[in-house]
Amino acid sequence: MVKLLCQICKKREATIHFTNVENNKVYEIHLCAQCAKEKGFEKLKKSNFAMSDIIAELLNSTARRVDEKLNPNTCPNCGTTFLQFKKSGRLGCSECYSFFNRQLIPLLRGIHGNTRHVGKVPKKYKTKVNKQRRVLELEEELARAIELEEYERAAQIRDEIRSLKEAETRSENN
Repeated sequence: MVKLLCQICKKREATIHFTNVENNKVYEIHLCAQCAKEKGFEKLKKSNFAMSDIIAELLNSTARRVDEKLNPNTCPNCGTTFLQFKKSGRLGCSECYSFFNRQLIPLLRGIHGNTRHVGKVPKKYKTKVNKQRRVLELEEELARAIELEEYERAAQIRDEIRSLKEAETRSENN
């Protein structure tokens, strides 16, 4: 007899086998004792059960594994996938913002027209925020200049960024 592997973990030998025939279709499920116990299936040997529930559970767990393999875009901190975010509209944790940054930027730009705050700023932070905004604008300009191979312009922009950052550092130290 051929030894079957557990359909959930795919590692251990299946020792629990369920067979059901519904509408002339044969459904077989093969589980190891550990996975059967974890999923609560070992209780089914002694009671009535709906095979469709077992099949649905197996399909769901298999679909999750397949999705994780096909879509490795999963937050390493909380396990949220971008697909889950798209369905729910909610990220799982603060790390998701960094992890899904590439997908979120076009989305936010489409919704808000921009990816950073451009509204009012309290007076005491206005100068600092304006300098930071200017640095961000210059960094974008620098990237465009390099992309267009305008290296002299890029060098001027780089120098301006450097002087703004140095001025900010000096003002913070005073």
